[in-house]
Amino acid sequence: MAKTNVVTWDSQGPDDIIYAYEHDDLRTLTSVTVPEHAVAIFARDGQLTGVLEPGRHMITSSNIPWLTKLYNLALGFKETPFKVQIIFVSLKIFNGRWGIRGMIKAAQGYEVPITLMANGDYQFRVSDVPVFFTQVLGGLKSYTTGDVNAFMKAFINEQVTQQLSQQYYMEMLNNLEVASTSTKVLIEQYFTQRGIELLSLKIAEARTTEEDQKKVFEYLQFSSANGEAFKRYEVMDRMADAIGNSQGGAAMGTGMLLFPQMYQQLQQQPIQGIQAQQQYQQQQPKVLCPYCGGPNDYPYKFCGNCGKPSPQMQAQQAPAPQPAAPQPATPGAGAAPGMRFNNCPYCGQDISGLPKTPKFCPYCAEQLF
Repeated sequence: MAKTNVVTWDSQGPDDIIYAYEHDDLRTLTSVTVPEHAVAIFARDGQLTGVLEPGRHMITSSNIPWLTKLYNLALGFKETPFKVQIIFVSLKIFNGRWGIRGMIKAAQGYEVPITLMANGDYQFRVSDVPVFFTQVLGGLKSYTTGDVNAFMKAFINEQVTQQLSQQYYMEMLNNLEVASTSTKVLIEQYFTQRGIELLSLKIAEARTTEEDQKKVFEYLQFSSANGEAFKRYEVMDRMADAIGNSQGGAAMGTGMLLFPQMYQQLQQQPIQGIQAQQQYQQQQPKVLCPYCGGPNDYPYKFCGNCGKPSPQMQAQQAPAPQPAAPQPATPGAGAAPGMRFNNCPYCGQDISGLPKTPKFCPYCAEQLF
């Protein structure tokens, strides 16, 4: 038998959500005092009889001492069959923390899931006590605040994980406030179904692994409007360095054949921020040195690779022709003395097999001297 017929919640802490009176064999007439910030669930014989509002209440049970003793003697009961439960539920606003590790879609157009690690906080309170008793407390092993907190932590982690997995990581990362609000709106109905009001939810931090972060960054960089052109520019820049460090006409000639095409593509897709530099490079045509095949800006005086003068410089430095008796023209005449080209400096074609260097290139018709 209960030692008292006065029940109250006088040991409540600031974070206590519920408190179940330890005795269930209350006397026939019991006084229950409910504090202002809480309510009390009154369950008799396994049924929810009512919810006691703040104040003092007198409740009754069938636990009459002599009748209970008769049941014990006649039927062999070791305890009273007339069970009464008093469970106090606080209506205060409580704070909680959540943290998840799951998967989320990276970005629009990049549907590959990546790892998501997020955490934050939330606020809640019990709004519908009968529903809370049947849907939450009814599934717990014991009626303690620790059991309720464990349920809340597992429940909100599950709901947040499900909702964030349907969003995009980059959109969420760019605006955590909007992501927090939309997630709260989507999951609060599931709390309402359990008699709980979700007052707020905040995503404090959202991140992924370094490997996934690098993949997302590369995708966003090269899927942007100027990303492809920027990638071409990087390739071209590396090729220019390689050609500048190489020796030999073969590498130079290959580079000169690639540069015009890449410059033309970059003109069709300019890149903001490096557009000025590209335009400057595009305005500087390249010609090959006829001796070593090295590339030079046009016009140039001396080759930057072998140091020999350009055809224009040789034409300027050549001595004035002396009057001489007219002689019959011979095939291939017209080359200046000492002017022997292996390659056309304009088109790069091999002209070393010709008997003499012609005045005009037989491939591109450019004047050689």
